[in-house]
Amino acid sequence: MTGRATGTCGADDCGREVYARGLCGRHYKQQLRHGEVQREHPVLLCAVDGCERLAVTRGWCHGHYLRWSRTGDVQAERPLARPVRALCRVDACGRPGHTAGLCRSHYRRSLKGDLREGEPLRQVTGAGSISHGYWKVPVPEGLRHLTGGEAQVGEHRLVMAVLLGRALLPDEVVHHRNGDRLDNRPGNLELWSVAQPKGQRVQDKLSFALEIIARYDPEGRAALGLDLDPQTGCTP
Repeated sequence: MTGRATGTCGADDCGREVYARGLCGRHYKQQLRHGEVQREHPVLLCAVDGCERLAVTRGWCHGHYLRWSRTGDVQAERPLARPVRALCRVDACGRPGHTAGLCRSHYRRSLKGDLREGEPLRQVTGAGSISHGYWKVPVPEGLRHLTGGEAQVGEHRLVMAVLLGRALLPDEVVHHRNGDRLDNRPGNLELWSVAQPKGQRVQDKLSFALEIIARYDPEGRAALGLDLDPQTGCTP
């Protein structure tokens, strides 16, 4: 794979970026599943007067449809138990609500105990796509020596490789300090090592400690006279 397709989706009235075969990701999956791009259906509100939820079944929203299926009456005069929050309840956020009236990013922050409402969310721009919650980006040819030749990697790993000036080793991962996998600012990233000693003998632990010093502490490596294998990151 040498690069990512560019342009606008060929489906009628779709302005999304091309994912494959001239179509955006959504329409491309429709093509694979149904053999053709599916006709867009108009967005309708629930038929119950005063309800602002989207219609999903028989012209009703999910809440009113459940009432009808259970009792035979939508009970239009009785409001639904949980109000709809179409947008994140954090002022000036503007992102769609996901859980507990919060967008995905603010909800993840809430799990950490602090919404940090005054701190702006990272706005993802440019080429790339989300994969398993991480933002993957195309790698310019001039930087592919930092990714083992890979043409597309997680942006967090590319940023860390650029900071280190070398490719990440197989036992190295990149951790997001604030828990937001889309926040790939250098100050939000930490280099972690998942390597573990092979045993619990004292000699094993000493060897492991020397490898860690040789890999991450240049001054300590020089003081101990240790060399480092650039391919494995370990002492010879």
